[in-house]
Amino acid sequence: MATTDELIVKLIASVKRYAGLRGRYIKLDLSEKLTLLLTVLILGAVLFVIGLIAVIFLSLTLYAALHAWLDSACAAYAIVAGLFIAFCLLIYAMRQRWIVGPLSRFFTHLLLDQENEKSPRQD
Repeated sequence: MATTDELIVKLIASVKRYAGLRGRYIKLDLSEKLTLLLTVLILGAVLFVIGLIAVIFLSLTLYAALHAWLDSACAAYAIVAGLFIAFCLLIYAMRQRWIVGPLSRFFTHLLLDQENEKSPRQD
């Protein structure tokens, strides 16, 4: 039969091994979450730049159409600028629904839901 000293040595070795594995798991989980976050940020930046270029071309197209229709460059620029201001006010008014809500759901899912899925259920 094993002596108490041998059991304590095995227990200490098991605790050390568990701590090492737990540390590796935390590093792996952190790298997974950082990779996902950086992927979303890079994709968002690329889509933002492409969208910005598209908005510039669309606004120039709208200006050209309004200039041909109104025969006034100042009025066409004023209408395009007014549309941009109205769009900015709309985004500001809907910031909770369009920006804050989705971002908070994304970060909550990224940081909390995955931990709950990995932990065993306690029914």
